Amino acid sequence: MASNSGEPLRVVIVGAGFCGLTAAIECKLRGMHPIIVEAYPGPSSHGDLLDFVPNAGRIFNTWDGGKVGKAMFDAGVNAAKTLDFYNQDNVLLRKDPWPQGLELEGTFAGHRGAMHRIIYEYAERIGVEIRAGQKVVDYLDTDAERGVVTEAGEKVLGDVVLACDGPRSLARSKVLHLPESRVNSGYAIFRAFFTVSDEMRKNPYLSEFAKEDEDTTVFWVGPDMHGFIYTWNNGQDCAWVLTHLDDADIGESWSFPGKKEDVHKYLARAGFPRVWTEVVNLTPEERLVDYKLVWRDPLQTWLSESKRCAVLGDAAHCHLPTSAQGACMAVEDAATVAICLEKAKGDVPLALQVFERIRFNRSHVIHQASISTRNIYHKNNWTKEMVDKNPSSLVMPLFDWIIDFDAQKTAEENYDRLAQDVKSGRKGTIEELSLPAGGDYSCMDLQEDEPANFSHDSTPRKAAKWLFSR
Repeated sequence: MASNSGEPLRVVIVGAGFCGLTAAIECKLRGMHPIIVEAYPGPSSHGDLLDFVPNAGRIFNTWDGGKVGKAMFDAGVNAAKTLDFYNQDNVLLRKDPWPQGLELEGTFAGHRGAMHRIIYEYAERIGVEIRAGQKVVDYLDTDAERGVVTEAGEKVLGDVVLACDGPRSLARSKVLHLPESRVNSGYAIFRAFFTVSDEMRKNPYLSEFAKEDEDTTVFWVGPDMHGFIYTWNNGQDCAWVLTHLDDADIGESWSFPGKKEDVHKYLARAGFPRVWTEVVNLTPEERLVDYKLVWRDPLQTWLSESKRCAVLGDAAHCHLPTSAQGACMAVEDAATVAICLEKAKGDVPLALQVFERIRFNRSHVIHQASISTRNIYHKNNWTKEMVDKNPSSLVMPLFDWIIDFDAQKTAEENYDRLAQDVKSGRKGTIEELSLPAGGDYSCMDLQEDEPANFSHDSTPRKAAKWLFSR
């Protein structure tokens, strides 16, 4: 498929996360020769809970006759009945059906490492070349050489380079020539995942969650903090995440070993209920991570000057977790770029420019909204009366225009028209040249007379109707 040799297009992909693996799998299935270069030695076993909703999940379901999606479903939180919302006083605010219980095809929630292994092993089965344990230290983007250089000095060359190397992307400086632009978001996340022992089950607070016949998903929100506790796999697995205000500076590392004493300090400050104290006490400290949430301003382009290298996923648009779409956007990017490379028949600059125009506005709108959603959670005094008054409030921002989106269909249907725009030299900003986002978050405005926020700098907003309340 390469433009000159007639050989399959060589696609060098940096990073074997969900974005890189999806790009490699989709390229391989379309007759290309993807090569993943990944610093980690194999599939990751780390992480806590991660979820995908249908806009990404439908892509996984196309693989291996649906077997990949089934394996992901079986490994996840699939026996929960509801997602329960509480405030810091442990007052139940609302109950929504858990999405997998609604039989929404392509909805997966489970341990990040378990789902990653399923996709990684599928990539290996179909013959994706994965060069694991090789850290990329430089990018090459000249007519003579295009690819990457590893720490061992090896060059991995190809026809196109896709940098799926996450929020700390080296490609942003090496390929896009951008200065370091990380900004402390002012928030951090404590994250933990552990196996529930028989001794732990004796604790009445944890035993309420660790059920053999039902998974549990519960959300709490309070001043400048929100958190989830999940149990699944017959009550044997437990994960929790706690997003909190944080004043620590960002150094070279964004992830640190967590300390229970720090978690307890934030829990006390927000007045969170005793169940949190008990679950944190039971958590093995070596399973606790303190992860600083970093914000990056949106890019004006995802492409190198040659238009033969691109950044995708978190490398292009690093979402805060409150978007509930970071991983899904990365998967959409990856599936889209593979279709564009296939349809361009070796014209890599054309393919990547069309890819950018398909994806830019949608990812930008969702990326930006992660901050406003965080403020909705943290800056309003959530009471039962407030939720009753605003029945579409305090929800995950997963609107129909987000989850019903079909990235592959969109790419197939719009490629030719956008390719013609590129070839004709149509003028305009990247926003003007790109497909519309498809929706916005304006329906999240709270009623103007809504009282009492926790912070003077909060913007009262109304949370929108989403898939759990349709």
